Amino acid sequence: MKHNLFNILVLFVLSLLVSTKAFSQRESANWYFGNLAGVTFNSGNPVPLNDGQLVTKEGCATISDTNGNLLFYTDGTTVWDRQHNIMPNGINLLGHSSSTMSALIIPKPGNSQSYFIFTIDKPSYFLTEDQPIDGVNYSEVNMSLNNGFGDVVVTNKNKHLITYDASDPVQNEYKSSEKITAVTHSDGSTIWVITQFINKFYAFRVDFDGVNETPIISTVQQTVLPRFDEEGSNITAIGYLKVSPDGKKIAIAHSSISLGSPASGTKKSGKVLLYDFNNSTGIVSNERTIINDTYPYGVEFSTNSKVLYLTASTFDTSDVFINSNLFQYNLESSDIVGSRQSISNSDNVAGALQLAIDGKIYRAGYKVFSTGFNLSVISNPNNLGNSSNYSHNSVPLGDGYAQLGLPPFVQSIFKFTFDYENTCLGDATHFYITSEDPYDTVLWDFGDAQTSTLEEPYHTYTQSGTFTVKLWFTINGITQDPLIKQIKISEPPAVLPNTYDLIQCDSFDSNPNDGITTYNLALANGPLTYNTTNPIQVFYYHSIANANSDTTNANALNTIYTSQYQDELLYAKVFTANTDCYSMASIRLKTSQSVDLDVFEFEACDSQNNGIATFNLDNKRSEIINALNLPANVSITFYTSPNNAAIGTNPLQDLYTSTSRTLYVRAESNNVCYGNGLLNLIVKPFPSLQDQTVIVCQADFPVYINTGLSNADVNNYNYLWSTNQTSNEIYVTQPGVYNVTISDPILNCEDSITITVIQNEIAEIASIEVNDYDATIHINNLVADFVFALDDINGVYQPSNIFYGLTPGLHTVFVRDIYNCNTISQQFYVIGFPKYFTPNDDGNNDVWNIKGLDPTQFQNVVIHVYNRYGKLLKVFNPNQSSGWNGKFNGELLTPDDYWFYLKLPDGKEYRGHFSLKI
Repeated sequence: MKHNLFNILVLFVLSLLVSTKAFSQRESANWYFGNLAGVTFNSGNPVPLNDGQLVTKEGCATISDTNGNLLFYTDGTTVWDRQHNIMPNGINLLGHSSSTMSALIIPKPGNSQSYFIFTIDKPSYFLTEDQPIDGVNYSEVNMSLNNGFGDVVVTNKNKHLITYDASDPVQNEYKSSEKITAVTHSDGSTIWVITQFINKFYAFRVDFDGVNETPIISTVQQTVLPRFDEEGSNITAIGYLKVSPDGKKIAIAHSSISLGSPASGTKKSGKVLLYDFNNSTGIVSNERTIINDTYPYGVEFSTNSKVLYLTASTFDTSDVFINSNLFQYNLESSDIVGSRQSISNSDNVAGALQLAIDGKIYRAGYKVFSTGFNLSVISNPNNLGNSSNYSHNSVPLGDGYAQLGLPPFVQSIFKFTFDYENTCLGDATHFYITSEDPYDTVLWDFGDAQTSTLEEPYHTYTQSGTFTVKLWFTINGITQDPLIKQIKISEPPAVLPNTYDLIQCDSFDSNPNDGITTYNLALANGPLTYNTTNPIQVFYYHSIANANSDTTNANALNTIYTSQYQDELLYAKVFTANTDCYSMASIRLKTSQSVDLDVFEFEACDSQNNGIATFNLDNKRSEIINALNLPANVSITFYTSPNNAAIGTNPLQDLYTSTSRTLYVRAESNNVCYGNGLLNLIVKPFPSLQDQTVIVCQADFPVYINTGLSNADVNNYNYLWSTNQTSNEIYVTQPGVYNVTISDPILNCEDSITITVIQNEIAEIASIEVNDYDATIHINNLVADFVFALDDINGVYQPSNIFYGLTPGLHTVFVRDIYNCNTISQQFYVIGFPKYFTPNDDGNNDVWNIKGLDPTQFQNVVIHVYNRYGKLLKVFNPNQSSGWNGKFNGELLTPDDYWFYLKLPDGKEYRGHFSLKI
């Protein structure tokens, strides 16, 4: 029974709205970089973080919310959420950890739940020979998805940005350098994202609609073309790019401009250049060389944008590292180059420089052949010379260690202008100045038509929303340009005024009647907030005092919670997501007896014959509800473990792929546990079907083709052919491709195969080419589909269409297809010229004549016989004469070599010699 006094107290406490201090710089409160290294600045000083998953030599990026709570981080290819798990769809982004600045995270203006990750791929094939260069791309992360842990939006992932001349083959291939930076637009709300390639800067504007993919392009004097060392690395792409916090200047480090030479060394051509930036138009101009003939890497501006720092390494002519320098430049000097001061010379490699929310600049790097277990720090970067207070290798990193890179941020968040606290609706929001600029008077515009001239005003907004706040300084009668920031006034969530009963079945434990069981407290989130669709965060506590005192929510109860006694009361701290605005609510943990839903079976086909099947659990859900005649308000979900089923965590998707196993069934009625049961998944085999190729002789059509199923299986399945026939076997009258789908009418699964019917080809002899005693059979078909035999149709067939060493005379070639369907033949002659003859009247070789001349084709040809001196001895028709008997003018000639000449009607000529022997 409820007590009235308790209700009064609870209602009073539930109305409390609590807010804590909010800093706009807190987006950069947490850094992850290097080899499992990290630091957090939430306590004021950098504290090591060793819970990260990031391992990177250079590129990395991190983002936190405005309260300094980690949101996610990345190396440009993989995204990890605040629990250090890979974010859904958070792999295969198109950056590369070997890129100097592989990633940069930008909050979407006007939307606290959306962020853009800009990525830069490696600009060469170094380390990844076979992968194309992807250049600059961006992907969107929506923090309202995945239970508030964020999800990379698939439809807005790896969107390509053109930062090159697509008509230039070199630019089209390499696409970008390794540099990217960002700063707030002069309007105080939108953001410029700036990158550089060859001799152009590309400034992309990010506004309330997202990324404007058409950049503002500025052409500058310095041209830096891709150049590759012996390892294939693009050495001219290396080095950092930074814009000043006030958005007025840009510094860029080109580690190399050219390849150099073996005589002088290859790491001595680098430059750092300084430009003006117009953060109203996005134009880059006024190029100045700050340093050259060195190997620079990191660049950074002081918080007041008046001092520039850079790191540069020195190498000898053999490219062996000597030392590195940290240089400082006074940007207000009339001789910026001459204002250089060496802040540090050390044996650390020249690493990245990065501003932090404490106003200090941190330096990455490590000793050569050693490990960077510390960062270095410039504690007073606005001061010149030694008063900048540089401390070398003095910031410990715990178990992680630094490499070369540090995470970049939107540079304008480091500009000390003004800050604010208390941003919940109904609070008096406190504004205070952090700028170091002098002033006589101030004017505040709070963005809601209200103003103030107090230095440190408090202002109460009458409605929630995003407001553009402006601050003007006036000195000596001159009003400066305004400092602009957007602030968000948030309304705490509406919650139930009364205690909500979270009812859980007392099941799956040793005592189902003790009223003590395990709860998924998150199941109360919806009912407590009227099932709001707005992003919220909920933390549970044993008492209101515990909830209010836990400012970081680090001591909240685990949402998977085992009650301590019956009807235990807990308190919910319900935040508007990513704000400090919360309301208090309460829940009572109650138990009920579970209804036994019995055991069900569900069969599905193993269509791939790998012991795995896909089960459509939605079909079984409807079947269970109908079979048990469950009330209409009962819902069914399925789980892989009894613990998950008991508390309703990690329900399975409707399409579930699995081996044979048991699932656990949970029934709920109006978000209250109703009952539980079991579902046995049974994987049923499906016939293993293969595509077929059927060779058919022309004379064999029509023929039968079938699916290949055994006779025992034929009647168990349905069939649908591409011919619309529905039997296992069909009759076909011509060659072609026939598709058939075989389906199980009970389990509703299917597979398809293709049966290709090929009709044999009949050979067609194009020509027969005879060269000496070799013959080549040319056919108008693919030779590989036929075999060849000579002079015997039943003889030995060979795959080659060439016959060697034939005897002179008439021959017959037989050509048969490899399927033994048809054989064709054709005769041909091989012409032979005897090497000698013996005219001694013994009946053997008494005359000389050629052999193998087709008598039907060559009726009128003649052959001429000469002696060695060219005297014509005999002319005769070889087809009409027995040949030459060795006589001239009736006299037998002496043994010697004699010569012949034959010309055929087609113009082919034969010349040679033979011997007369006695």
